[in-house]
Amino acid sequence: MKKFIAVFIISMVFSSGVKAENSFDFVLENTKYEDVLEGVLDIDIPAKVNLSTVSSNKELKEWTVMFYSNAKDRLRASQLSQLFEMKKIGSTDKVNVVAEAGMPIKYNDSSKFTTTFRMAMGDGADHQYIDEQRTKFLKSDYGEYIDYSHLEPFKTDIVGQSKNEDMGDWRNIADFTKWAKTNYPAKRYVFIMFGHGEGFLDQKKNIPAKGISMDAETGNYVTLPEFSMLMEETGKVDALVMHSCLMQMAEVSYQVKDYADVIVGSGELMWAIGYDFKKMLEVLNSEPHISNEELGKLLANSYVERANFRGGHASVIKTSKFPVFIDKLNDWIDATMSVDHGYSIVNGINDVIRFDVFGIAYSSSPAMARALSISGDLYDFVDIVSKNLPQNTPKEKFAHQKGQELMDYISNELIYAYAYQGKSFAGYDFSRAHGLAIHIPPVSMRFGTLEGFENNSETLYWDLPFAKETKWGVFLKWIYKRK
Repeated sequence: MKKFIAVFIISMVFSSGVKAENSFDFVLENTKYEDVLEGVLDIDIPAKVNLSTVSSNKELKEWTVMFYSNAKDRLRASQLSQLFEMKKIGSTDKVNVVAEAGMPIKYNDSSKFTTTFRMAMGDGADHQYIDEQRTKFLKSDYGEYIDYSHLEPFKTDIVGQSKNEDMGDWRNIADFTKWAKTNYPAKRYVFIMFGHGEGFLDQKKNIPAKGISMDAETGNYVTLPEFSMLMEETGKVDALVMHSCLMQMAEVSYQVKDYADVIVGSGELMWAIGYDFKKMLEVLNSEPHISNEELGKLLANSYVERANFRGGHASVIKTSKFPVFIDKLNDWIDATMSVDHGYSIVNGINDVIRFDVFGIAYSSSPAMARALSISGDLYDFVDIVSKNLPQNTPKEKFAHQKGQELMDYISNELIYAYAYQGKSFAGYDFSRAHGLAIHIPPVSMRFGTLEGFENNSETLYWDLPFAKETKWGVFLKWIYKRK
C-alpha cells in the first residue's frame, strides 16, 4: 500500500500536465484585463515628479532596487505590468532602479526570439502615459510573444540586451546583481526575484519544474544550494523580496539567512498582481530611512491588499532572529520526541493548515491538494500537536511549555509582520497561519517513505542545511520511521 501511495503521488506531482499548465501559480492569464487593472491603476493620478536621470557612477544613493524577472512563459504580462509600475517613479536622486527582464519578443521585422533586457531606469514617466501603454498592452493579443513596440516607455533605459540567455542559471543572476551594485551603489539594497518558485522542492532539472527562476526555454532553474551561492556572490541586501510562489519556508529562508536582513514572501501560491512596487518606490523616496522591517511590512500588506477578494498571505522574516528560533525549535522537538505521543503528531499532520505546493487545487480539488501537500504552517502544526498532547506528566507539561515558547517566538520575534486575507488554495483560513511554512509529511503518506520524492529530486531534503543543522530533519525521520 505504501508503495502504491508513493507511486500515485509521484505520478500526480511530477506529471507535466499538472505542473506545467494547471498549477495556476500566477493566474494573470485566467483573468480579463479589466480584472488585472483593478487595484493596479491609480484612481487619482499624481503629478509627474521631476526626477534626475540615473547614470553609471560611484555616487552613493540611499537605495538601489534590483529587480530580476524571468518571464519567458505565462508570467510575461505580469512582469511587464510590474516594470510599467516602477517606470512611473523611475530612478531619483535617492533611489536607483535597475532591472533585468527576459521575455519573448516579436520585433518590427517579424523575427521572434527571447531577449533579456538589462535596464537602468531614468526619470519616472508620466503616469497617465504609462497607464495608457499598459492598458494598450493588456488589451492587445500579445499571445506567445510581446510586440517590441510595447517596450517604448523603456527605450532610454535599456543599457544592454542578450538573445536566448539562460535566466535559470544562478551565475547569470549573480552577474546582474554584481553589475548593479558596482555601477549603481547605494547605502541599502532591495533585491526582488520575480518568477516561479516551488519552496524547498528541487525537482530534477530534466523534469518540467518551476523551481526558483525557472527558465521555460532551457528548463534550468536555481536550486536551493545554488540560491545560497547566488546570494553569496550578490552580497548582503537589506530586503530580499520573493515575488514567487511558496518561498516563505523555513528551509528556504534558512538557506539565505546570512545574506538579507529581512525576507518578504508567501508560503502559498501567489497571484500575478504581486506587490505594489510603485508604492514601495514612493516610500523609499519620501522616507529613505525607513527600517527594513517596515519596508517589508509595507510590501506584505500591499500584496494582500491587491489580492483582494482572491485571498492571499505574505510575511516578513527577521533573519537576525534565526539563532534563538532554532534553539527553541530544537528544544520543542527534543521534548516532543521524549514524550513520544503519536496521537498528537498524527493530529498535527492531519489538521495543520496546508499549502498547495503542486498546484492541485485547480486541476483536481482542494481536498486532493490537502492530501498531497508537503508544506504546512509551523506555528499551526506546533499548536495542534500541543493541544492534543496530555499534560499529566512532567514530560508532557514540559513539552507543552516548549511548544508555547516556540509559538510565541515565531509570532513575536521571528515574523515581524504577517498579512493575510481569505483562504489558502487548499481551503484553510489564512488567519490560522503565522507566516512561516515548513515541510510537514503529507496526510496520504504520513508514515510512508520518501523514496518516490527522492528519486525525482535534484536536491535531497536531508542535504539541506535546515535539515542537517537543526533537529527538524531528525524529527521528520522519526515521523517517517527512517534511520
